[in-house]
Amino acid sequence: MEIQRLDPTDADQVDRAWALLERVHRADTPELPRGPKRYFSDELAQPLPHAELRGHLAVDGEQALGYLRVYLPMKENAHYAEAEISVHPEHRRRGVGTALLEHLLETARTESRTEVVVVARATWKDGPVRSTAGPEFLEKHGFTAALTEVHRRLEVAAFDAATERRLRSEAEAASGDDYELVCWAGRTPERYLEQLGRIDSMIFDEIPLGDVDLRSREIDVDHVRARDDRDEGVGVTCLRAVAVHKGSGVMAANSALFALKDDTDAYQGITIVDPAHRGHRLGLLTKLANLRQLRERFGHVTAIWTGNADVNAHMVAVNERLGFEPVDALVSYKRT
Repeated sequence: MEIQRLDPTDADQVDRAWALLERVHRADTPELPRGPKRYFSDELAQPLPHAELRGHLAVDGEQALGYLRVYLPMKENAHYAEAEISVHPEHRRRGVGTALLEHLLETARTESRTEVVVVARATWKDGPVRSTAGPEFLEKHGFTAALTEVHRRLEVAAFDAATERRLRSEAEAASGDDYELVCWAGRTPERYLEQLGRIDSMIFDEIPLGDVDLRSREIDVDHVRARDDRDEGVGVTCLRAVAVHKGSGVMAANSALFALKDDTDAYQGITIVDPAHRGHRLGLLTKLANLRQLRERFGHVTAIWTGNADVNAHMVAVNERLGFEPVDALVSYKRT
């Protein structure tokens, strides 16, 4: 067996990796979205700013046995590595997963990473049953569960107009006349670059992270521009809705929703409200605005996916009011 670094410009390598991941998806998580094949290679070639995304393919001759995906922050949080390990269903319990895990740990040592997180799917309540083999494998190798994120799906057609009007009236009444709702698709307007960076810099300080050690980061104007460049490069449109406090001009809330022209699934990104402006239903207000943008611009999208820490009671409640229903959980297993 050989472990190869995946070259996103090598069509044969990409085909083999994609076919393997398709097979794993059908066997393990058929209820989840896959996304288009082109995005799989594009995101390797164009990762998020100040980060590397590496793919490693375990092969035996022409047979693809397993795949390792590694995310490495390269600026803040340079102590951290996050990964996902996938093994072909017909080649499990033969040492492939162990070899990929050892490759991950060697990468962590080489890159001076002191915290390694590997994610694994788990059953959540009455949702689809997920195998316990992955979590048991990680625990056997010294990993412990550090954070549980519940993944939810909203069927766009199920969000009816009457519910939308009722929730919007409620959010507008709570926010009053103190905030201006601003929406855009794609690149961030120049006037909002600095404020968007400011509120996004709060993310790791404000969201529940369990025992995962992700630390504060600074998202400046250049970072926001680079992030927009990357979205354009991989064919992602970010629908963004923000609430701006009229009196101070401060961006008080931000919600992002990501869509692709060739994908029927969209992905809810971060929704964050400045702690100084909580209590005005701004999270609900911005999420509703993005749902409207999605319907207007991406009518082919049939489902929206989101994930929240299981202990993030407030945002979970907002998503449930919108009609998001739980599917499964993604558990971060940590080893230092």
